[in-house]
Amino acid sequence: MRQHTYPSFGRCIFCRTELPPEALTDEHIVPLSLNGSLVIRKGTCEPCRKRSNEKYEWAALDNDLLAPRRLLALRRRQGKRKKAPTALPPIAVGDATMDRDAKFELELTKEQYPNSFSLIHFPPAGLLVGIDRGADITELRLQTFDLGNRAGRATNVTTREPRINGPFALMLAKIAYCFAVAELGLDGFDRDNIRDLLAGRRGDVYNFIGGVQAPERLIPLPDHFEWATASSPLARHRSPGSDSIQTDLGSV
Repeated sequence: MRQHTYPSFGRCIFCRTELPPEALTDEHIVPLSLNGSLVIRKGTCEPCRKRSNEKYEWAALDNDLLAPRRLLALRRRQGKRKKAPTALPPIAVGDATMDRDAKFELELTKEQYPNSFSLIHFPPAGLLVGIDRGADITELRLQTFDLGNRAGRATNVTTREPRINGPFALMLAKIAYCFAVAELGLDGFDRDNIRDLLAGRRGDVYNFIGGVQAPERLIPLPDHFEWATASSPLARHRSPGSDSIQTDLGSV
């Protein structure tokens, strides 16, 4: 990801309160925990920073984005005390996708863990297609990413990747808003509705955040992402060249 620092607006980009520089913090457009390197200098006040972290960003990073962060060895923030890396999602032996009594107790090292993960593929944003999608996902689709390098990785296992309805979509809305502000300015686009969404004054996140009508496919390159889509309350995927690996969804 390219590195770039945008100048401060002299106010919080979320609540638009004018504040002295010492009362503002740098805003990473893409979270630092995802190796984000685009920054708005002195872009956020402390209350807005705290709200976005506690209401949705940390939840997205520790649930929907847990597996990709660990498998891709993305950056972690260090507090006053170093913390051990969060464990990868639990695993069961065999196909336990439909087995609610399965024991997800298999212990694997990071080097043995299946080198793939899935993310929710959102339907097109409601505002773009004239549908009120509200705050809930009514049809679940997954996009699965195979990172390659399968030597020594476990096969014929089921992973249970955690998901929470809302925080991941809100984090994407925040990224989009911050990038628009950085490129177009605070008054360069119709911003009020998405600011209300990020501030919690409205909850219809899926009217703002969505995917494309037809799933995109990445160029097939060796040891690179391979992109697939599944539609089911419990979605499965097959790792190319290996036994099956299923993704058992947690609560959505």
